[in-house]
Amino acid sequence: MSSSILARTALVAALATTAFAAHANDNPATGKLLFEDTMNQTGLSFTGNCTSCHTNVQNRRAEIHFKTGGGSRDPFAAIDAETALNRIGYALNNVSAMKQFQVLEAEQLTDLAAFIADTPKTSDAALSFSASAVNVPTVSQNLDLRNGVTFGQVTVDSVAIGGTGAARFTLKSDTCTAQKLAASATCRATISFSAADTAGYSATLTMTMHQGSSTTKFTRTVALDGAVGVVTTPPPNGGNGGGSSGGGSNSDEGGGALGFGWLGGLAFATALLRRQRGRVAG
Repeated sequence: MSSSILARTALVAALATTAFAAHANDNPATGKLLFEDTMNQTGLSFTGNCTSCHTNVQNRRAEIHFKTGGGSRDPFAAIDAETALNRIGYALNNVSAMKQFQVLEAEQLTDLAAFIADTPKTSDAALSFSASAVNVPTVSQNLDLRNGVTFGQVTVDSVAIGGTGAARFTLKSDTCTAQKLAASATCRATISFSAADTAGYSATLTMTMHQGSSTTKFTRTVALDGAVGVVTTPPPNGGNGGGSSGGGSNSDEGGGALGFGWLGGLAFATALLRRQRGRVAG
């Protein structure tokens, strides 16, 4: 069996290994450089940079959002890094023009995924409230909005609670509205719940914002639910929220993803190939 076939076999066989250690050290700023100037940043020769196919990260983000069930091509979508990584893995294995990038290191690919996912995000995807008695407000809960590292300045236009149970939730404080968030900056909304009966109530908190001087608005939404005398599960860690807008271009086909283990496979295969080369050199 030739060395190229052995290398390919090693790569495919290793796809199931994990890559969470690399994922923990993602660097969206480095990913931005790789996305926009792939050849110079890697010192490798390709037919073009990432922007040659995707034009810009907004187009790539919009396509990922659509292909993963977002319902629209949203250039401001709150995509998580794992989803972005899954789509990169899918493209590297199934799109002819992308297969040349299989030579990239695992860390480089996770940095690219981090850049694609680098949008404003909420600290929680949902908040649950349990009041001790009717007409007794709950302890307030905080919801933070954090801007991305590379996303550019974001202005928060409004923070509002809507939905059938909106009257039961109170926006106690809001440091987000009219706030201009620089890179990695945060703001906070504080919410409480009370009800005159023991029925369950739900609502949605919506943060509306725009990027830089753009007139296109996009949103982050957080589900709220509350009841009196009901033990609720703690809110999940790490929120993404929802978005609204459109536009984008397509460069990879098909839905679904390969799973997060793909990157570990590449890292494992890279190490294996280096070990084989070292033995030959020795």
